[in-house]
Amino acid sequence: MTDPETSQPTWPVPPPGPSRLRNLRLPLLVGLLSLALTGWLWHHENQAAEARMQTDFDFSVRQSVSRIEERIASYEQMLRAARGLFEASDAVSRDDFQSFVSALMGGSAPSGLQLMAFTPLLPAGQIPGHVATRRALGDADYAIRPGDGSGPVAPVTYIAPPTPGNRAALGHNLYADPLRRKAMLQARDSGGIAITSRIALRLDAPHDRPAFAMYLALYNRGQPGDTPAGRQAAVYGWVHIAFRLADLIASIPGEGSPGIALRIYDGPEAVAERLMFDSEPEADSPLPRFTAIKHIEFPQHRWALQVRSTPAFELGQSNKPARIIAGAGVCVSLLLALFTWQLVTGRARAFARAQAMTRELREREEYMRHMAQHDPLTQLPNRALFSDRLQAALARARRERSRAALMFVDLDHFKPVNDACGHAVGDSLLIAATERMRECLRESDTLARVGGDEFVVLLPHIDSRDDARQVAERIRTSIALPFQIGPHQIDISASIGICIFPEHAGDEVSLMKCADTAMYQAKDAGRDRLFFADEA
Repeated sequence: MTDPETSQPTWPVPPPGPSRLRNLRLPLLVGLLSLALTGWLWHHENQAAEARMQTDFDFSVRQSVSRIEERIASYEQMLRAARGLFEASDAVSRDDFQSFVSALMGGSAPSGLQLMAFTPLLPAGQIPGHVATRRALGDADYAIRPGDGSGPVAPVTYIAPPTPGNRAALGHNLYADPLRRKAMLQARDSGGIAITSRIALRLDAPHDRPAFAMYLALYNRGQPGDTPAGRQAAVYGWVHIAFRLADLIASIPGEGSPGIALRIYDGPEAVAERLMFDSEPEADSPLPRFTAIKHIEFPQHRWALQVRSTPAFELGQSNKPARIIAGAGVCVSLLLALFTWQLVTGRARAFARAQAMTRELREREEYMRHMAQHDPLTQLPNRALFSDRLQAALARARRERSRAALMFVDLDHFKPVNDACGHAVGDSLLIAATERMRECLRESDTLARVGGDEFVVLLPHIDSRDDARQVAERIRTSIALPFQIGPHQIDISASIGICIFPEHAGDEVSLMKCADTAMYQAKDAGRDRLFFADEA
């Protein structure tokens, strides 16, 4: 209203007492509703953060198991190569064996492997001649132990590398050890590889360091070996390797990183008395937030792997959006309550301010939602948003019976750039590489950053694998061109692994795993190339 004398707007002044108390009801209600909204958003973001941590943990578990399986598979390939040496030769001498193993190992025992050995099977009548021959060839103190001369025996005869500790095993009768003999007989009867239960190596005595031996039988040429009975009649010895479990784990790149703890049990169950390895043996460790039990299968044997998260894992997982929501929400709630009170008492002035705060709240919510789903450096979708898009793309592909492709892209030689030029140049290089990859994609495709120099690409609809190959080749070619970052000219490349749905995998987890494996195959093949999952 307007005062007739002054022609200035005037507003009624609320009377004292109960009227002022009534004026507080709306501000309190607005504040409480805003706090409730803040609580809901905070709870939703915490749930999303929990899902992201679970996804990251599951990925780490898959990587750990895969790397251990790959390392054991490399041991098996070494045994088969050694058997090929004996099958291709009429007679293999000690020097032949040691030279072959030295070439196979690259001059030393790699990848956690302690030794490789040849063990013949000797009836009682051949024992004296065998001992005499070994001594005549330079092993002056060679003797079969333990052994009473009644045979048969299986003494360690050739061993590589011939270190003093390994040579102490020469002449050791493996048939006298029930665990080793059991594995040797399994390998003999099956024609394949057999592994022992937990053993202790002679060079480790008296220390109890969990170790294992893997055996592969050798058979006389020209004798039938298609049946267990035939293989029993034709066997003349074994090649075997021995390794310590702790050395195997320590030799795997990426294992032992903060945040993930690993326990390995000898058997199918995670029981304390069969514990062989614990990466973090502290007894007072808190209960893990995430745990998983996986198994590594051997012929007639199994290991149980218990993977658990540590406090360092949670510290490494940023939940900044939830904290932003909580802090900003409380502040905004208080401000909204204040301005609502001003609205009640000052009307037009408070109403304008409330509108401004509402807009600010919406902008903040949109910003926080964006930050929760995108990488702060490249502004690409993060792992959580990419997982949502991948699930949606696979669901559509199943309905339409179409194809989709997933690529893992890893920038080769990126770490040396950070080391030589600094992280600021490295960040600029990541941004430049991101723009080049974007230019190679369609608007319907998704490019996401899932690690330091690791990216994933989703092609939600392709007609053939050639479509995926063309996109991957464009990315590889684009990345291979020199980058000019300030005064630095930088040359990098990209290794790309490709997995096609549904030919190569039928679900999100399998697609991620096979694309990741194909990418590592590309790196192992020399980098700056692409591999499909069925080529890996």
